[in-house]
Amino acid sequence: MVVAPPVRKARTSAAKSSLREPVGGSGSASAKSLRRPPVDVGDRRIYHVTHVANLAGIVAQDMLVPDAGDSAAETDVQVFSADERAARRSTPVPGRDTVVADHVTFSLTPNSSAWESIRAGIDDPRIDATAAASAASEFVVLVSTIREALSVQVTDEGISSTGIVVTDGYAPGPLTRFATTSDDVQRMLISLGDEEEPDALLRAELLAPGVFPLASITLIGVANDKVRDEVRGILHAAAHKPKVAVYPPWFQAADEVRY
Repeated sequence: MVVAPPVRKARTSAAKSSLREPVGGSGSASAKSLRRPPVDVGDRRIYHVTHVANLAGIVAQDMLVPDAGDSAAETDVQVFSADERAARRSTPVPGRDTVVADHVTFSLTPNSSAWESIRAGIDDPRIDATAAASAASEFVVLVSTIREALSVQVTDEGISSTGIVVTDGYAPGPLTRFATTSDDVQRMLISLGDEEEPDALLRAELLAPGVFPLASITLIGVANDKVRDEVRGILHAAAHKPKVAVYPPWFQAADEVRY
């Protein structure tokens, strides 16, 4: 059974017109969004949180791998609980012969709701018990961009027919909508940046199909100098060495951040 993530505050919004359906056509766009000038979303950052204990395996494979399929991820510390991983393995991506777990999951903000549950110690059924008991400083934030995620899908034969997917909420959730075409992905990304609903970014996910090369990771965020030195040691023999930066606000609960 899919368990919805905890709700921290109530919000009022219009009912969604469809369940578990891909976003479709111009009819799904608001009049306001149709009037907007073109927006280049390629430089927007995307974020993948993992425990530092998993980083050596990622470097050894030279890639991030999804939780399903022949190359299923083997991790020392699971971030998602067993029930959550099962939900992702059984949730189909509309219009494709894949499930959510066939993708590497990124958030569109360093303050996603799942990551906030770990940082703030919120009881969240999505989070594995070991991860929940770990200090936020034991995790690392792998950063890429939407442009990099798109470039991963380009092959010798052209652009893959199974490109990135964007969701407007928790991917296994029954009310979540999926954007699976390039036009719908663009529209949803623009909509998710709307200042009228800033919390939308906290729930949204970007799903990158198949493996995601370490070479497409541009930055690794860490909580302190000790973890930075540990990460640099892990990256010593790596062919690609992303920049490692100490940025404490990413590892603090939202109500503790002081910029």
